[in-house]
Amino acid sequence: MLPSNQHAEGKAVMSYFKHRQALAWSVLFVALWFATTLTAKEKKPDDNLPSPPRLSPGGGIFTKNFAVELSSATAGAVIHYTVDGAEPDETAPTYSKPLSIEANTLVRARAYASGKPSPTAAETYTVLDSDLAAFNSNLPLVLLNSFGTNIAHEYNIPGSIQVIDGGKERTRINAAPSLGSQCWLHIRGRASLRYPKHSYTVKLTNPEGDSGSQQVLGMPAESDWVLYAPYPDKTLIRDVVAYELYGKMGYWSPRCRFVEVFVNTNGRKLSRRDYVGVYVLEEKIKRDENRVNIAKLKPGDISEPEITGGYIFKKDHIGNIGYGVVGDPLGGFPGNGTPSSSSKAGYPTGPGGFPADPKGFVRSARTASRSSSSSSTSSSSSSSSSSRSSRSTRVVTNYFGRPPQTEMASMSQSSFSREDEEENFMNTEGNIRTSHTNEFFFVEPDPLEITAVQKAWLKNYLNKLEGALYGPDFADPAKGYAAFLDPGTFIDYHIMVEATKNVDGFRFSDFFYKNRGGKIRNAPIWDWNLSFGNANGKQGWLAENWMWPQLDNKEYTWYRRLFDDPDFGQRYVDRWADLRTNVLATVNVLGRIDEMATLLQESQKRNFEKWPILGRNVNPNYFVGSSFDEEINYMKKFIQTRLEWITKQFPEVPRVSSRGGGQNVELASGSDGQIYFTTDGTDPRASGGNPSPTAKAYSGAVPLGAGSKLMARLRQENRWSSPLAYQASQ
Repeated sequence: MLPSNQHAEGKAVMSYFKHRQALAWSVLFVALWFATTLTAKEKKPDDNLPSPPRLSPGGGIFTKNFAVELSSATAGAVIHYTVDGAEPDETAPTYSKPLSIEANTLVRARAYASGKPSPTAAETYTVLDSDLAAFNSNLPLVLLNSFGTNIAHEYNIPGSIQVIDGGKERTRINAAPSLGSQCWLHIRGRASLRYPKHSYTVKLTNPEGDSGSQQVLGMPAESDWVLYAPYPDKTLIRDVVAYELYGKMGYWSPRCRFVEVFVNTNGRKLSRRDYVGVYVLEEKIKRDENRVNIAKLKPGDISEPEITGGYIFKKDHIGNIGYGVVGDPLGGFPGNGTPSSSSKAGYPTGPGGFPADPKGFVRSARTASRSSSSSSTSSSSSSSSSSRSSRSTRVVTNYFGRPPQTEMASMSQSSFSREDEEENFMNTEGNIRTSHTNEFFFVEPDPLEITAVQKAWLKNYLNKLEGALYGPDFADPAKGYAAFLDPGTFIDYHIMVEATKNVDGFRFSDFFYKNRGGKIRNAPIWDWNLSFGNANGKQGWLAENWMWPQLDNKEYTWYRRLFDDPDFGQRYVDRWADLRTNVLATVNVLGRIDEMATLLQESQKRNFEKWPILGRNVNPNYFVGSSFDEEINYMKKFIQTRLEWITKQFPEVPRVSSRGGGQNVELASGSDGQIYFTTDGTDPRASGGNPSPTAKAYSGAVPLGAGSKLMARLRQENRWSSPLAYQASQ
């Protein structure tokens, strides 16, 4: 046996060569991908090509060793094959006898005849270890294979994905997959790289290595998918709840399915040790008729109207953690696990034009107490943490170092993933900085594909928007901001951030898009794990207090000025009241959470056996529950309190308190102020905030004729409630 130091050095050398091998494969496959993509339009069907080989049995899940036979319908064809993911050219082994399959294997094969190769055929074979033969779940299962290569964050590696779905029955791991595909894989994320449970980006490909769209678990066909790994979110559901709420508000939002995942990187049989827990399989934000449905902007689109869309761009982190680029490594929460208001000098700011009770902007004693605790010693921080946890408060974080600079320098630029926008923040060629120093990053077209003319056009459009927004006629529907952006989408995004108190909201993963001939829309939403009370920074643990006043103008893009328009503010109040009757009704939100928690009751146990973090503080946790049910109940209580608190920040809508004789009605409100009403169905509030010429100040019972339409609002100084609409009987 080697001495310990020599053994460690040997492991380091093996790790180094394994890493170099992975890089080599990545460069090779990226080159092949670019070659096939760039020449795809030039390829023409060749009727004289031999038929692709047939692999029997086809790919799937197997419980014991077996053999695979290769055959070709082309007489005299010679079949070449590989089992290491490489392209089966004429230098690859020649098939002469059945292939023995004893572990997870990707078989790729081509038939050659008259010097011409057939299209590539490929199948993935997963062989189960005996400890998995009886595994089953009430959730679908996802198996990722990288066939002996570690999955990296910095570059794509070739692999395969198999999805098993039991439908209404239990999902058994040895059942036939509903999806089996080759794919590109890499670890995604930024701050989440510290956690041992990794998220993955999956790009489906065909046997030739080209992008290949397929339906997955009933979701529309696409090639790009995300396997999101909830880790510090111990409810496992925060992202999914937010996406569903936003979808119910009328927007495309990533479709999601809860799954249990196995990841095999050692190339051996799939076993229990490959289990990695409960994940969320979700759609990735991209231009697609079933996702962000906007026009495709081609390189040749350099004049209007074609150049006016479609664009997807976003605000995000400007540095890449661990790779020498300056940025915020933690994304909205402090690094020591202690609660902090994270407020800058001069913040929280006052209400400005925001149409809420000014008292809601005053820090509470509780907030001040929490803020002071953030600057205390580590021992007192531990004491504070223990008061909100029934078990250990030991912080569970795993920081992963970057590769040595020599390796970084040797990596081919093409080996880095350009697929995962969350991770590529951001090279200076892929961004726009506006006249008001707002910085945005391109998503669609890709930063490597968008032309200089298109960049200039979008930058000019954004500068025109800001010129109108900060100009004297900013509220004019034709000359102001409304000529450039869609106010309703900005209102709904703002409501989503504040209703859930997403501490990364407005600042990071904040997406915008512009369709051809359309206005800028603040949508869709993405990355909502630091919400619903799951944050120890930006007062994220407080169900009270607004989040946005803690942000400066660059973080809080455009919104302060938008709320200077009283009509924008009133639309916000009215939209909130409407959403509280349906999408954001407390009973509806909590009921859906209960459904998700029930669905996960079985699988969460396996997840937390794999990752024993219940009762332990995982940054950025504020609350630390000792069980899954405690985590769910904390989230529910936070939501209930939060929704009720926000509702109380706006003037209370008048109500019909009684009905007198005939059609007479009396009005009342729980808030101080003056009720104004009309009986012809028109709004008692005029544009700009004054009572309308037809509005009357309420002073007593209102007589209504048959069919009259009463509309009433409460006015408190310059703030108005949402409207009461009352139809008199015929």
